[in-house]
Amino acid sequence: MELVNLSAEPLGKLHSWLPHDLEAEKVVFLPDACPGKSPLPTETAVLTHQPDWRRFAVSDCGCGMRLVKSTVDSADLDATRWNKVADFLRANKGGLGDLGGGNHFLDAIVPYGDGPLHFLIHTGSRNESGHVDHFIDAPDRFDKEFDRVVQWAADNRAAIHEKIDSVFGATELVLDLPHNTYEKVSNGGVIIRKGSVRLFPGEFLVLPSHMSGDVALVKAKESVTDLLSSMSHGTGRAMSRGDCKPIADAYDFSSLRTAVLIPAGVEDASLRTDGPFAYRDLDECLALIAEYVEIVSRFGVVGYMGHL
Repeated sequence: MELVNLSAEPLGKLHSWLPHDLEAEKVVFLPDACPGKSPLPTETAVLTHQPDWRRFAVSDCGCGMRLVKSTVDSADLDATRWNKVADFLRANKGGLGDLGGGNHFLDAIVPYGDGPLHFLIHTGSRNESGHVDHFIDAPDRFDKEFDRVVQWAADNRAAIHEKIDSVFGATELVLDLPHNTYEKVSNGGVIIRKGSVRLFPGEFLVLPSHMSGDVALVKAKESVTDLLSSMSHGTGRAMSRGDCKPIADAYDFSSLRTAVLIPAGVEDASLRTDGPFAYRDLDECLALIAEYVEIVSRFGVVGYMGHL
C-alpha cells in the first residue's frame, strides 16, 4: 500500500485510522485528514481493487460545495435579505433545499480587491445517504442508489441556489463539486473519495476555512494526477467537537457577529462545536498543497448561516 501524506500528521497515525481489512494500492491523505464516523478517514482518496469496496464508500454520499457569483456587491447583504434566505431554508427541512447541520453552511463571500458578492453552499444528501448502506452486498443496486443520492445532493444545493436567486437576483454558477463519491477505473479498480474532490489539471476548486476565515479559489496543476486526481474540500477541523466546548465558553461570539452577518435564530450555543477556533487556517492548508494547486482568487466571509 502506497501512502501519500499531505497532512501535518505522522504517517503511523494516519495508517492507524485506516480499516484493518482495507486492501488498497494507494491512499492519499490530504491536509484536512481526520478520522470520522465513516469507514475511511475524512479527506482521503483510495485506489483499490478489493471486490467488496462498496462498504468503504458509504456516509454522506454526494456531499459537496456550490459556488455562485452574483451581480450585487457586499452592501446589498443586509439582515432582512439574509434572514429571508434563512427562513426559506428552514421551511425546507427534510426536503430539497435543506441546509442541514454539522459543518454544512451557506456563506456570503467577497473577493479581496474588487468584485461582486459570491455565495458558497456546502451541504449534502441529508438522510437520503443512509439508503445506500443497505445495498453494500448488492453491487448493481448499490451503484444505482449511490448515483441517485449523489444527484439528490446536487439537486439540494441547486434548490438552495434558487432561494438565493429569489432574494438577491440571478446568480452565475461557478462550480458544483461533490466530495463523497467513487470512480470506477480500469482493471476493475475504483477510487473512493471520502471528503475529497475529483480534480483534474486545469480545473477549479473552492477551499473554505471557517466561518470568519478566508476562502480560496484554486486551479489544479498537472501534478494533481499524483494524488489520484483528488484534492481537499476545505481546511478541516483543528480539534474534535468535544475539545471545542471549553474553548467556546470563552469565545467572543458578539465580536464574530459584528464582523460576519449571522441570521436571526442562530444561537451562540449552536455554534459551540463549529466556531472559527474549530478549523485550521487557510494558509496552513495551502502551504501543504502548493505543489498541486495555484491560487486564482481569495475571498473574505461577510455572511454565514448554519445550524438552522
